Amino acid sequence: MRLQPIILAFCCLVISTLRVAIAQPNIIFILADDWGWTDWQQNGQTTGSSFYETPNLNTLAQQGMSFSQAYAQPLCSPSRAALMTGKYPGARLHMHQAITGKSVPEPTLAATCSNNKKTCYPSNRNHLPLNEITIAEELKKAGYKTFHFGKWHLGQKNFFPNKQGFDKQFAVGGAGPGPGGYFAPYKRLADIPQGPDGEYLTERLTNEVMKTLEAVKDERFFIYFSHYNVHAPYQAKAELISKYEKKAGANNHHRHPIMAAMIESLDNSVGKILNKLDKLKIADNTMLIVMGDNGGIHWNNDKGKYKNVPVTSNAPLRCGKACFYEGGVRVPLLVRYPKLVKKNTIENTPVHLIDFYPTLLALAGVKASKQKDVVDGISILPLLSGSGALPKRPIFTHFPRKKQVGVPVGGSSVRLGKYKLYRLYGFNDDASDKYELYDLAVDIQERNDLAATLPKIRNSMISLLDEWLDDTGALVPHPTPEWIGAVKLKTDTQTM
Repeated sequence: MRLQPIILAFCCLVISTLRVAIAQPNIIFILADDWGWTDWQQNGQTTGSSFYETPNLNTLAQQGMSFSQAYAQPLCSPSRAALMTGKYPGARLHMHQAITGKSVPEPTLAATCSNNKKTCYPSNRNHLPLNEITIAEELKKAGYKTFHFGKWHLGQKNFFPNKQGFDKQFAVGGAGPGPGGYFAPYKRLADIPQGPDGEYLTERLTNEVMKTLEAVKDERFFIYFSHYNVHAPYQAKAELISKYEKKAGANNHHRHPIMAAMIESLDNSVGKILNKLDKLKIADNTMLIVMGDNGGIHWNNDKGKYKNVPVTSNAPLRCGKACFYEGGVRVPLLVRYPKLVKKNTIENTPVHLIDFYPTLLALAGVKASKQKDVVDGISILPLLSGSGALPKRPIFTHFPRKKQVGVPVGGSSVRLGKYKLYRLYGFNDDASDKYELYDLAVDIQERNDLAATLPKIRNSMISLLDEWLDDTGALVPHPTPEWIGAVKLKTDTQTM
């Protein structure tokens, strides 16, 4: 792409200027599943909700930096691939769906589709290829001990973390996206000795991480703590559910007591890790990152007592998980590293999950392997250090899913500055694509489509998106010839 040489030069400059100034930190990356943009107090309260309670995340924000415009992917597996590789997964890796246990050959895009479908969609890769050089593999070169705890969701046994650069893995799960249950005995989780009946999974994982911190406190480490919280099934400790049942009310757009209880358990986990780092006297030399993997579930997904209550709300953002509008891809992000990050700062620059690959390598003083073909992310060290701004660059999503939640078709998007353009594949009756354009600076809810009123901006962003799709080798949905032929025949008949 046109911007890529500029961005690469910028990254090299950042790495060279900061590598000497910053000691190689320990790194803990906490990724929370289905944790939406408003699913913690700071963002929730700004949108009018006082339901969720997250005192430890509040403390983390006060001790570091929170990002108001951090982006991930619409679903969990692609987001995890983005973190591990620094690449846009839907385009470059052909990973846009949540991985299942099905055996899928190399992703393809058929020339035609059966069953009178008007649009052909590509298949989805069901694992992260072993030839992809992960962030864990790169950090090992710098002497880091590497650990993975919790949800992997990038392939089954032959593609587990221990095949992708991690020295140790724990409770990585299987083919399904969730843990199967949050209370012991655990049924779906691999690599986890059973705990006592009734043990809560979130607490068990946190305790295992803290044991590892005790063991490696004098070494350099990278811990990837991938929480199952707050993914279904919706299960939490009874006393926390009771607390939020008493608190629930119509004044909050958040009102699901079990979700609130699960969020508090996530918050408690962060608090325990903060305390452990302080106790071990390694907090100052540890970068702690907490981020969501996609938007929150904004529909009724609980099969139990609260089946008629939306799991959460991403308002004012549009849509949520499994959707590429802002509610599906804008997520919480908090970073603390006392040697670099100024306390109690809010950063409004758009950043993406892919940016942590070059950022962490820069902190570790590691050059990407010569075999590494491409990194789409850029280092965000200038933002973290307060030393400068990022170059203006587009942020993309390729989500060629047959159906989004709340949208009848899949699509792709590009954000550049304050504008965001969407391409909805085969949306129109004749199977042509629909384009939408929004000004996020004044329309965070994405209600006012400007595609017709700002044609120059629309067309330039269409060209930018098309160029990127071509550059990355993305599999792009297309109208099926049979549908186009049928529409043409119908039109010709009507005009005879």
